[in-house]
This record gives sequence, structure tokens and C-alpha cells, in this order.
Amino acid sequence: MSLSDIASIMEKYGFKGSIFIIFIFILISMLKSSWFTTFLGKLSDSFVEKFMRNKVKDVNSHVKSIADSDITNHDIFNYIDFWTYSKVPTIQFSTEYRTAVFRKYLTIYLKSYKRKISDFVNSKEYQDMDDAKVWKALLDLINQIVFDYEREMLDAGIPKIVVDKMKAKNNDTITLTIDLIEGICNSRFYDSEKNFLKVYSILNILLSVLENTISNSESVCNSINGALKGLKFDGKIEP
Repeated sequence: MSLSDIASIMEKYGFKGSIFIIFIFILISMLKSSWFTTFLGKLSDSFVEKFMRNKVKDVNSHVKSIADSDITNHDIFNYIDFWTYSKVPTIQFSTEYRTAVFRKYLTIYLKSYKRKISDFVNSKEYQDMDDAKVWKALLDLINQIVFDYEREMLDAGIPKIVVDKMKAKNNDTITLTIDLIEGICNSRFYDSEKNFLKVYSILNILLSVLENTISNSESVCNSINGALKGLKFDGKIEP
């Protein structure tokens, strides 16, 4: 910016306006300069380094705080009880028949997860396992849960098409869950005393899986057209 340019600006905008415009010009020039870019990069690197260092401290602190009681009293058990006795009984579907069927489905589903996970946690066998054994035990747990609740649902008279539709809807989530569990079991990041952090993290994942299934149940219900017509369940008939 030349002196003539400054004079023109002062004449057009006055003293205060000119000062502001000149300041903006200088600021833009600084932002475009190589030394400012270098300074900003160093500042950014310093911030990231400090942030990551603090996060590592937080993680390490959290790892140290995980204990057996955090596993046995995990939120998943409280949420299952809440959903089973408070949320599921109030869910309404498109017909009385479907409401009865899907409420029963979700109740069996949640109770099966709670029963199997409780058995796994309370056995404490995972505490003495290496990574490969923990991975296998958890994979077996998932398979046992699915087998258990599907068999119980069919025995309770829930139509096979409902079980199959929900299974298809949950397949991607189950596959992703298995991949995440494998990743956790094989990651050094989750190493901790008696596998507490691994199991705690996996319970967090399973909690999200349960919530996802409850959320998806309505869309699955609505996707079933005339296949349920005339069927009876718990005193309700599908029109």
C-alpha cells in the first residue's frame, strides 16, 4: 500500500475509518506471510501435543480406576431393567397384536442379554484369560445370546417372520460389534489388570447395540405387510 493509497483512503473514510482499513490490510498481510504460517504451525503443534498429553493422562487415570465393581455394576444392567420394566411396556406399535408381539420380543431380547452377560461377568473367568481367549469367550457369548433369545421367542409363539426380520435388521450391527470386540481384544491400548478395561469397553458397546435394536423395532414392525394377518398372540388378533 503506497502513501497515495493511504491518502485516498483517509480522504474517503476519515481518520478512524482509515485506521481500521489499514489495520485490516496489515493483518491480512501478516496472515499471508511465511513467518506467520510457521508460527501458527508451531503453535498448533504445541496445542495438539499438550492436548494429546492431557488425553493420555485422562485415559491412564481412567484405566487405573476400572475395577471389578465397575464391571459387575455396569450401567448396562440398570438400563436393561429400565427398558424392560418402564420403556418396553409403554411402546405402542401399529396394531394391538403387533404391540403385544414386539413388546414380548423386546422383553425376551433384553432379559436374555442381561442373563448371559451377568453369567459371564460374575464367573470372573475372563480375568485370567489372554487376549485370544477373551476374544473367543466374547464371541461365544454373542452367539449364545442370539441363539438363546431366538429359541425362547419362537417357543413363546412369536411369529418366525418377526424373528427373521429383526435378525436381518440386526445383522449389520452384530457384525460391526464383533469387529469392534476383536479390535479391542487385539489392541494394546486396552491392556489393563485382569482385562477390566477390555470388558468394560465391550459392555459399553453392547449397551449401544441394545438401544439400537429397540430403536429399530418400529421400522421392522412397519415393514411387515400382510404376513401377520389373522394371527393371534396373547389374546390379540392381527386384523
